[in-house]
Amino acid sequence: MQVVERRVEIRVPLEPTRRDWPRLLGELAAQLDDGRVYDRDLPALGRALDPVLRSYRRRARWSGVPDLP
Repeated sequence: MQVVERRVEIRVPLEPTRRDWPRLLGELAAQLDDGRVYDRDLPALGRALDPVLRSYRRRARWSGVPDLP
């Protein structure tokens, strides 16, 4: 019997930072436009986006940033 050691690298996804969100949201928009998100997943996505938009609007009011149309 021979014991062989080898290094295996596993990519661990990092949590997005504030600089990552515009790109990630743009990618989500592109996937929605391209049909890469299944219709069956749209209700869950909508439920997840609702609190994000509420938080954005609340923060925008506090900081004076214009609200979304």
